[in-house]
Amino acid sequence: MAEILIRAKSHWMDDFSQAQIDAMSVEERQARDSRIQIGDIVVVRPNGWTWGKEECLPTFIVVKLPDVTVEAVKAWEEALMDNTDPEHPVLLKRRKHRVPTNYMNTAIAKGESVITIDLPAGKTAFINNIVNKTE
Repeated sequence: MAEILIRAKSHWMDDFSQAQIDAMSVEERQARDSRIQIGDIVVVRPNGWTWGKEECLPTFIVVKLPDVTVEAVKAWEEALMDNTDPEHPVLLKRRKHRVPTNYMNTAIAKGESVITIDLPAGKTAFINNIVNKTE
């Protein structure tokens, strides 16, 4: 079984006004643009992983996928990189994969920090709906 830690809380820079964003340096803006956001898959761990006391709502949700191997979904931890210049890759997003907003809203509204998706159709739907960020 794979267990997936997903961000459930907004980032402190999400509410910046356009004026605040415009006042940022190039480096600050790049850091803001690459931040982890609600629905981002943070890490993938094996069944029975001992999560910390902070790895729960309101900040995170753990999704357990029985019969899905860690190896099958480990790539969900990757960052989105611009490798145009292989000598100097640029971090675009700290995480390349995220859970759709409607799924996150439903999970957060239920108030459950751990969700297990047992039914094969539910697992397939969850996996097929993971969003692969492109920019």
